[in-house]
Amino acid sequence: MTRPIAASGNSRSPIAAHPVTSAVIAVLVIASIFFSLYVPLYASATPKVGDFPFFYFYLLAYMPVVAIALGIVIRLQKRLRPAAGDQGGTAASPGEVTK
Repeated sequence: MTRPIAASGNSRSPIAAHPVTSAVIAVLVIASIFFSLYVPLYASATPKVGDFPFFYFYLLAYMPVVAIALGIVIRLQKRLRPAAGDQGGTAASPGEVTK
């Protein structure tokens, strides 16, 4: 059997159309999760930064870094979405009913 050809000519998914962007998103999300769950990286009290044990300093410094990384992920995901006019003009807005 053969697959029918799409009328728009661009039948690739947004992820397949932008593999580098998708890879950057995956690396940022995986790194954000890894560096918070890999406890031996920051589970020590001996290197102190000021009055804070390293554990607290690491987590306080890590939160803004993750916020920036996930903000970049959100901007990259918006680039993966097709534009509103790319579907031949018959696309409905979310919640709109078409005939």
